[in-house]
Amino acid sequence: MARLLDFVLGHQEIIAKLVASFEQGKPGQTYLFVGPAGIGKKLTAHGLAQALACPQSPRGCGKCPSCFRMAQGTHEGLKIVEPAGAQIKMEQAREVIEFLSLKSLSGNRIIIIDQAQNLNPQAANSLLKTLEEPPEGTFFFLIAPSVAGLMQTIRSRSRIVQFKPLTAEDLQKKVKAPAWALRAARGSFEKLAQLQEGPELELRQKSVEMLNLFLTDPDFLLNETWRTEFKDRTQGQRLVSYWVSLMKDAVYLQEGAKSQITNLDQAPIIKTLAEYSREFLLALMQKSLQVEQAFGANRDPQLVMEEFFITHRP
Repeated sequence: MARLLDFVLGHQEIIAKLVASFEQGKPGQTYLFVGPAGIGKKLTAHGLAQALACPQSPRGCGKCPSCFRMAQGTHEGLKIVEPAGAQIKMEQAREVIEFLSLKSLSGNRIIIIDQAQNLNPQAANSLLKTLEEPPEGTFFFLIAPSVAGLMQTIRSRSRIVQFKPLTAEDLQKKVKAPAWALRAARGSFEKLAQLQEGPELELRQKSVEMLNLFLTDPDFLLNETWRTEFKDRTQGQRLVSYWVSLMKDAVYLQEGAKSQITNLDQAPIIKTLAEYSREFLLALMQKSLQVEQAFGANRDPQLVMEEFFITHRP
């Protein structure tokens, strides 16, 4: 057995401050952890839950039965809530309230609400009073990518803790990965794992090949291959997002800021892009970002791309 907090990579300043408040007997009762996905927010919350439940140490001893059950996720004083489908629903909020009303439980009770931005309005409203005045010995950890997706009333009732992305060096301590993937992951284990999956690597390479054809083949629009690749909206967004990344790298190359380049293994296409004017690159990048938004707005992806290819030929 071990302390879960010992497995958290980075975020040591945050952990030290929160644990110190536990030791001083001055913890908050409702925390909102915000930051990119896949950087350790949930593990930190789980580790703090272990510490709060430990009868031996305010830091969590990692050895007692309570710490063991907490590490296994079977502790009677722990409730973890995650979206059921796309949302956290009213029924799940009721389960939290019922959990807090149980008379048979002794000791602290900790509720971790993962992806709290997906609380539907009914669920969020039903939890407001509890979040505002949690019963004694009750602690909430809400986890979200940012405060933007949460009701103002929930934000105002929470101590907001901002988590920063991990460094490439942090990621490298745990995972062997190529330099480009470590940079492209932007501090997220989740993103790093996704980037190294076979289908994603294939899609990334496909995006490079298609962008190169768009830039160099005068008959590109007559080739129906692009229509097939952009038939799926989600895949289309991913393809274009890689283009934006490559264009940024080309601008860095033009500026002589090679240390900022992410796609280190794609030097040929970055060099090709860098040969175009800064104005063209910035316009292409801006339009690509608009295309990503258009996909999210449910516009026909093939029509969106056809317009893009016609109006932004080099």
